[in-house]
Amino acid sequence: MKTVNNKRLLISGMGFVIACACSGLVQAGQMSADPLTFSQAWQAALAQTPQMLKARARVAEAQGAVKAARGHLLPKLQASYTASGSDNALNVFGMKLSQGKATFNDFGASQFNPFKPQTLYVAPANLNNPGWYRNYESKLQLQIPVFNGGKVWAFYHKAQAYLQAARMGDVAARQQLLLQLLKAYEGVRTAKAFVKVAIKAEAAAKSFVDITNKLYARGVVSRNAQLRAELNFGDARLSLGKARAHLATAYEQLRILTGLPASKLIVVAQSLRVKIPRASLSELERAAQAANPGTQALQMKLAGAQSGVWAARAAYLPHFNIVLSRQWDNTSAGLGGHPSNTVAGVLTWNLFDFGARRGALDEAQAQVLQQSAELRAARNKLRLQVATSWNDVHVAELRVRVRKLSIAQAKEALRLQKLRYEKGVATIAQLLTAQAELNKARSDLVAARYEEVMQRAGLLLALGRLTPQAIQASKLS
Repeated sequence: MKTVNNKRLLISGMGFVIACACSGLVQAGQMSADPLTFSQAWQAALAQTPQMLKARARVAEAQGAVKAARGHLLPKLQASYTASGSDNALNVFGMKLSQGKATFNDFGASQFNPFKPQTLYVAPANLNNPGWYRNYESKLQLQIPVFNGGKVWAFYHKAQAYLQAARMGDVAARQQLLLQLLKAYEGVRTAKAFVKVAIKAEAAAKSFVDITNKLYARGVVSRNAQLRAELNFGDARLSLGKARAHLATAYEQLRILTGLPASKLIVVAQSLRVKIPRASLSELERAAQAANPGTQALQMKLAGAQSGVWAARAAYLPHFNIVLSRQWDNTSAGLGGHPSNTVAGVLTWNLFDFGARRGALDEAQAQVLQQSAELRAARNKLRLQVATSWNDVHVAELRVRVRKLSIAQAKEALRLQKLRYEKGVATIAQLLTAQAELNKARSDLVAARYEEVMQRAGLLLALGRLTPQAIQASKLS
């Protein structure tokens, strides 16, 4: 039995060393660091977290798609330069016509003799075998879209819908990030509160050791009670070490989220409280359906899918464009030459394509059904989330009030057990049980306060109202 107790004391001693080391690190950081307000942490998190970088990239991508779709609505001006060479008779004659260089001799006029009718049947060498010829063509072409069945406009509206969805996604990402930051920032404050609880428990355990030693010296308690008090003190030190290690981890989580370098120590300077609207559950559910950015993003995606159906149906209609061009053909490299102009109206109508258009339309309609199903599922999930969060908030508020009462009761119970122990009418087990109840009540109150803050934030997240303005910060005592 003595060996077991010695091992327990050794473990408790190791816990004391861990506690001292963690305490030194945390205390050193608090002495040398500048206070970090929640607003400062929020700005730092916005600037560097991967979630926000991805959200901004999606918005930028959607904005690019809108620009591209808008560009297809406007005329297109193209410039081209072509250098070509050929000894094909038709090509060469066409080049010469474009350059304004065609002559009668290109038709073999030098071989024709009007006084010899048989020369009408002579094959002109210049026309049939013109030799190698070059052409350098500069061209400007303006294409004006007149009617395309609404396909371009459909793609434009689809791009606009996805841009709005991306912006709603950015809002949702901001609110999710704010929830994570609130969890990390309050996590540090809560971890510090747990450290304070552990410090009080250690001090109480030390006082029990002193009392037990005095009682043992007077022969009131046994050696076992003395060892039990020492073991309890070791366990209290170990718990304090664990609490300080948890606090160091909480600081590191906040550091990663805010992107602060390891060389900068952090001091949480504020305690936070989340404001929630006072309304009935039905009112909150309606507000969530109207304002939640996640469901709004899905609604915009549904509108984009419906525009995709519009674009697919446009493939069944004729397309009409006007083309204006001006070109210059020259025998030598360079700009300029013989000018020519062309005006054309181009009407195209795909009459049969072996089901390609039908397949594209079916695919677009299936996407509408898929988006509709996702939106309905998201709305049902949101409704449940609001109801759950609303109930959890009220339970969390009640839990805080009950934990405060339990601390008052545990303090009184401990006071009585301590008096009885000092008089020798209570055992060390009864005293330690009373102290454990007080430690648990204090820890439960810390956890209840943290839970209340997070449940309130969760309700605002479901409502789409979790913004920095909804978080009240006060100086941390």
